[in-house]
Amino acid sequence: MNRLNFIKDLNHAIEEIKGGTRLALLIFHSPSCEGSMKTLNETLNDENVIHMIERETAPVLINTVENTRLAKEHRVDWTPAFILIDERGVELERWVGYLPPKDFMAQLLLSKGLADFHLERLDDAIEDFNEIVEDFVDSDLVPEAEYFLGAANQKLTGQNDVLIDISHILASKYPDSQWTKRCSIWAHQKHSAPFVGYDGGGSIGSGAY
Repeated sequence: MNRLNFIKDLNHAIEEIKGGTRLALLIFHSPSCEGSMKTLNETLNDENVIHMIERETAPVLINTVENTRLAKEHRVDWTPAFILIDERGVELERWVGYLPPKDFMAQLLLSKGLADFHLERLDDAIEDFNEIVEDFVDSDLVPEAEYFLGAANQKLTGQNDVLIDISHILASKYPDSQWTKRCSIWAHQKHSAPFVGYDGGGSIGSGAY
């Protein structure tokens, strides 16, 4: 069975990601935290999780008891905590708490997509969000991924039609989601072409954008 290969420290992780599309992933854990232990023993030992972490990040494992300075420096007050950092050492996204493997993968993709969005790496962000929509259809994170899939497409193309399309998609599939409410302002705007519908996938190949 493969095991996750952790990078020695943040500086080494930053060196590894320079010039590429991966980000450094700081994984803060505590030996007395049940969620941390479950994450280390189960989630981070899952083959699919390992593959995704190594594909998208350079991971660094940090014990908050042994490294209180780094935990304070990154304002970690709950474990497990996961922080994505770019090659300049800037924090882009974070999440906290134990998640089982499939949910962890969806969260990692969403956070990586949002980080790419912040960095204006819009093609990468679209790919991340689209993977959530297509491969994690039962995830609670799909509405947020759909929302930012539309936002990334709009920033990339300059076309507001994608935002109108997203409002229809979310209203039809997730009427009670906060992300449906957040994009409701676009629902009644004029569309430059007839709404083309939605076949359950993301932007790639669906015809929705």
